[in-house]
Amino acid sequence: MSDRGWDVYATARSAADLRDLGRLPNVHPIQLDITDRSAVAGLGEQLPPVLDGVVNNAGIIVQGPVEGISLDDLGRQLDVNVTAQIGVTQAVLPQIREARGRVVFMSSVSGLITAPGTGAYSASKYALESLADALRMEVRPWGIRVSLIEPGPTRTDMWGDALDDYDRMTKQLSPAHSELYASHLVGTRKLLGRMQKLAGDPKKVVAAVDRALTSPHPRRRYRTDNVSRVQLALTSVTPTAVNDAVLAAATTSK
Repeated sequence: MSDRGWDVYATARSAADLRDLGRLPNVHPIQLDITDRSAVAGLGEQLPPVLDGVVNNAGIIVQGPVEGISLDDLGRQLDVNVTAQIGVTQAVLPQIREARGRVVFMSSVSGLITAPGTGAYSASKYALESLADALRMEVRPWGIRVSLIEPGPTRTDMWGDALDDYDRMTKQLSPAHSELYASHLVGTRKLLGRMQKLAGDPKKVVAAVDRALTSPHPRRRYRTDNVSRVQLALTSVTPTAVNDAVLAAATTSK
């Protein structure tokens, strides 16, 4: 958006990322840790009185069987992907209201489909879907539009590092859980490798965000790849028992 003349206020935590953002035309870097409640509460003071839109794009992924995930990791997953997103949105809504602007959340197809090993991540996206749906109806009186972007696997740093992140996660499991879920852990790693090769073009996600911000009639949901569209279509008409069996088989090594 910045290359089309928009003033973009972009947040980041590290000094290096802030320097990179500062080199872009019309981009105003703001240092922010979105999990810092007091910093988020003061975000509006660093922004102009009127904003045309906010894009909530921060996210992490915590992987592993539900039985083996530490509660601290589960809390971190929900804090970054859900609570902090709503905190940022709350902080800027007064400026968005002045412009009758837009709110965009980066969700995922994982907010609609859950596979073994993705329970924590999917839970965060399911929650984001629900909160965005409620917000969309609540802010209608002020002409504010709320959209969800629901990409599948996409060529981003998160997906590029997926196998390394997965290996770090498996090393944190207890010996008992590592043994109990051994075939699942191996199968899921193989599936992640295949999904990396199918990861979609990030430009399609950028284009969806652009449409959500600029279209006269933005959609409530944007899906960005055909693989996810087919997957959602199939799971919507297939009995849950069949979906469970297929997804369990896909993430189990024989």
